[in-house]
Amino acid sequence: MPKLPKSVVIEGRRFPTWALGTNARKQLINLNQVEAHIEELKVRLAYQSSVRQLCQAQLREALPQPVARCPKQGKSTLRIRYFWHIVPKAFAEATLPSDPSKLDLHTINASNLYRAGDRVLLYVKGYGAVGWGEVQDDASTVQQYLLLRRCVPSLSAALPASALKPYALRHPTRVTQRLPVGANVDGVLKALAFIPLESE
Repeated sequence: MPKLPKSVVIEGRRFPTWALGTNARKQLINLNQVEAHIEELKVRLAYQSSVRQLCQAQLREALPQPVARCPKQGKSTLRIRYFWHIVPKAFAEATLPSDPSKLDLHTINASNLYRAGDRVLLYVKGYGAVGWGEVQDDASTVQQYLLLRRCVPSLSAALPASALKPYALRHPTRVTQRLPVGANVDGVLKALAFIPLESE
């Protein structure tokens, strides 16, 4: 049996080891061994921590210096988004052709649905696409409006749902609906542009 000290302190009280029973002596030996093992682990952990810090320093020296990127000036990095927006037939009849050229979004229940720069294609159920515009902010009123780029002269001149298939598009099923990534949006906009206005 390992040699024990003359006395030990347990829970704040000192006991002479000769007064301890056999079981108490055995548990005291176990406790001493565990504490010795803990101290050994602390020494190993301190060594491994110092090795880790050394490796990190060497890694920083081995890495290439970061290249500072100059921020792009001018155009925003936000990608243009395209949406369908269904408008009521009565509203389209009262608004077409594109007068006024600026359309307040709240008049078509589209407030806070889009961000500046979004392109919105207007659609009337039963007729088709009747025009499109770009969402812009009005700094003076903290409102948004749709700057109409193109509108058909009447509902009868709308681009029907059957004409959308070649552009990988279908008619919208919700009031506002984002156009799929693979859609040929430019083709639709050109098709709307080719529809003659009454004054043309």
